Amino acid sequence: MKRFAAAAWVVSVGGLLAQQGDTPLVLKSTTRLVMLSVIARDRNNQPATDLRKEDFRVKVNGKVQPITVFSMESAGQLPVASGAAPGTVASVAASASLPPNTFSNRLTAQSGTPSGVTIILVDTRNTKMTDQIYAKAQVIRYLHTLQPSDHVGLYMFGASLKVLHDYTSDASALLAKLNTAKDWNSVDTSEQDATGALQTDSAILDGLTRGAGGTSEAERAFYTTDKVLATLHSFDFISEHLAQLPGRKNLIWVSGGFPLDVGYDSIPDIKNPAVDQRMFTEEVDRTLRAMNDANVAVYPVDARGLMVDSRFSAENRKIVARPPLAPPIGVKEQQTMQEMANRTGGLAFYNTNDLARAIHAASDDSRVTYTIGFYPTDNGFDGKFHKIDVETPERSGIKLRYRKGYFDVAEKPQDAKARMAELRDAVWSPIDATAMGIVATVRPVAGDAGSIDIALKIDHATIGLAQEGTRWQGRLDVLFVQRDDQGHEFGGVDDTVDLNLTAETYKKLLAEDLAYHRVVARAGTAKLLRIVVRDATSGAMGSVTVALGKVR
Repeated sequence: MKRFAAAAWVVSVGGLLAQQGDTPLVLKSTTRLVMLSVIARDRNNQPATDLRKEDFRVKVNGKVQPITVFSMESAGQLPVASGAAPGTVASVAASASLPPNTFSNRLTAQSGTPSGVTIILVDTRNTKMTDQIYAKAQVIRYLHTLQPSDHVGLYMFGASLKVLHDYTSDASALLAKLNTAKDWNSVDTSEQDATGALQTDSAILDGLTRGAGGTSEAERAFYTTDKVLATLHSFDFISEHLAQLPGRKNLIWVSGGFPLDVGYDSIPDIKNPAVDQRMFTEEVDRTLRAMNDANVAVYPVDARGLMVDSRFSAENRKIVARPPLAPPIGVKEQQTMQEMANRTGGLAFYNTNDLARAIHAASDDSRVTYTIGFYPTDNGFDGKFHKIDVETPERSGIKLRYRKGYFDVAEKPQDAKARMAELRDAVWSPIDATAMGIVATVRPVAGDAGSIDIALKIDHATIGLAQEGTRWQGRLDVLFVQRDDQGHEFGGVDDTVDLNLTAETYKKLLAEDLAYHRVVARAGTAKLLRIVVRDATSGAMGSVTVALGKVR
């Protein structure tokens, strides 16, 4: 990556310089806090609001765990806590309330900050044309029912992930945005999947629109693999965006779904070396870990509505023979929906034409949420899946829902290639990541129109530090990239900041955020500046998007 020359730069904590150097760090982590979001319903399927910490019992692989963290949250507003530490909210729009030339991916915890949000993700990439039209109409029907306590965002995933409107309680703002969103008012044919020709009557038209009417099984397997990986990647982006938002986050995924494997539907496919046979287990596991770490629960809503296997349709005059391994129509996608929901503590809705009601039920599910945290007593980072059971032994009739376990995986050292891949993903993500809290002040350099002065404040609570002897050590990656309206990049600045703090400086860090300052050259045609900060200890990302036209 090309580097711009810098006029000046400094990293400080409380006025003291953090030592720079190329010495590799050995960062140690000996335990982890496992957080659970638990939904509790009584005999009448109403939220149970009177449960206490003592009412719950948590087991990991059958062994009782001491509960360290416990709280109950209800939909609405967070109270203002005396001496509360800064919280983060994933909304670039929040910068409107900040001083001029100041941009952030967070807000200070205050009255009015939502205790949880619902994101509706309309997935056109995995949904056929006719289902897109109906699903969008059902989403609009739901939006007309929003209440003042609801905090709903609307995203769309087609050729790429787009934020039509980040979370808000103003339904009129959402509906107004839809009226002007070209991508919403028309069907998305940019990524119609050729595999749909195997499952839907209208898929012939879908295939023709992308020149895939006569695609081979090998090509269809390729398209399926591409859309599965792209969809999982979009979930990763959303998790990073919502990571530091307080409370439980509901992701309502309105979609036709995707399979968990490809190339196994028939004996001819399996025997054909040209057809890609693969399972997506590893990729799904990685994405679900990210979603659980961000406290995001997935609520799939099948945009296909009521599914009827064509073999049993009244229009058929004879039995339709199918390949011996092929499951009934729609089942593989519904299995994926169940998997995503079960492993994140959500619910899957399918085989219903009332999508608006399903969306409402998903949104209403977390009106009352219990947060439980514990440090596993047998924490050995063995890389295995550990089963979680939560009970209320003294309260009969209580139904609980939560994610079913976690993978005890230690952070793996990353090579330069993996590091750059993560940074590049953060640069090109359509939404800002919030796991690292950032406030950026960006100004033109006085007397030098060709330079930009950038001052960052990085939330100390999101920086991973390990104690080595009498010092606290950590490492941050800081990346600046400028882009024009066509997405062309103009050079970049990539810094690695090593922190080697004395006890005194560490105490200052706890009281103040980490300050970073740098001056970079401004590209004449650039419209956006993307600032990315990555913590090398945890891999946590934070990013801020700056519209250079607003820099005065």
